[in-house]
Amino acid sequence: MTMKKRITSLLLALGMTASLAACSSPASDSSPSPSPSEEIVVDLSRDILDFSAGLKASDTMLTVNGEPIPADLYLYFLAVNCAYLTQMYQANVSDYVDQLKSDSKTVTAYYKLLEMKCEELGCPLTDEQRTELQETLMSEGQESYDKRKTINGLSDETMNFVYAINYYYQNVLDATVAQPTDEQLNQYVYQTRHILLKTVDTEGERTLQEDGTYAYPKLDEATIAEKKAKAEDILAQLRASDDPSALFTELMNEYSEDEGLADNPDGYTATLGQMVTPYEEAALKLDFGGVSDIVESEFGYHIIIRDQVKDLSQYSDTWREYQMGKQVDQWMADADIQTTEALDNLDVADFYAKFNAYQVELNEKYTAEATPAPSASPAPSASGDEESVESEAVG
Repeated sequence: MTMKKRITSLLLALGMTASLAACSSPASDSSPSPSPSEEIVVDLSRDILDFSAGLKASDTMLTVNGEPIPADLYLYFLAVNCAYLTQMYQANVSDYVDQLKSDSKTVTAYYKLLEMKCEELGCPLTDEQRTELQETLMSEGQESYDKRKTINGLSDETMNFVYAINYYYQNVLDATVAQPTDEQLNQYVYQTRHILLKTVDTEGERTLQEDGTYAYPKLDEATIAEKKAKAEDILAQLRASDDPSALFTELMNEYSEDEGLADNPDGYTATLGQMVTPYEEAALKLDFGGVSDIVESEFGYHIIIRDQVKDLSQYSDTWREYQMGKQVDQWMADADIQTTEALDNLDVADFYAKFNAYQVELNEKYTAEATPAPSASPAPSASGDEESVESEAVG
């Protein structure tokens, strides 16, 4: 997976409330310093967005179907994105400016669309959800809430929005994706065993191909021809068998070159998108107990038998989330997402360096304010009673 896809998928999957739950920001953990070479002098008399980006929380950074996205929301996601890049990849923000802007725009628009769809589909937050939301926001008291707002530069409205994201998602999911039938689940999750005869050296180094993918080095043509002939012989034996399932296990254990066989002696359970495309397409066409023809993939020649998933019901939730993902992808593709000059002209590296420095210093201030001052040692008593002095100090 590319860095870009990893960053975006992480943010889309995260419940963003996690990084707001503590007073410290996602950028304040130990990581390579995002600061420029010169030292940043933090001015805590200004709010964090004014200091780091010269913006107000209410300034518009982009619009989604005409709806404005405020600076505090976009910049919050941008800061999380930058933090992930620096902490997980030890990378420099300045090397990924365009990507970070784009990914953060995608994440922000995604969540805004969920909120808009709640209204459009008639599934806004319920009274129970709103009550629960407020209880969560104030679970540690007003002072903690105010600190979280300040250190992330968020307005009350944006704080509510970020904490409500999971509700928006669940409400839209419930309004648009019904429980799946067994037929639908069987086209989403499948159990297979396979016999693999490799046509590549999986111990070799993968190299970049003309189509932009990476591939293992191919074996020589004579060896590949031998593998194909062996696959044809194995398939012929299976076709002639009265009990192909039992014979399949026997031949699989004897001939398969799948390195994962020892850990998966009963085969693999996979959902859509997990296996290479030729394998997945062939597997889903099989009836239970059916044996495929020879299937060629980037790894070699496969012969596949499809088994029945023991408990389909456990995949209902993931099927619904998969369908929801496809639905939201389409909404995103259809959405009119426009950026403003405030976003286009934003210096991402400078913003994040200042944002991070501000949060670190403000955290230190909060910590100092929360730490009780050490009490002064009592003066020795005039009587010189050492036992009395020690008793006062301990007490």
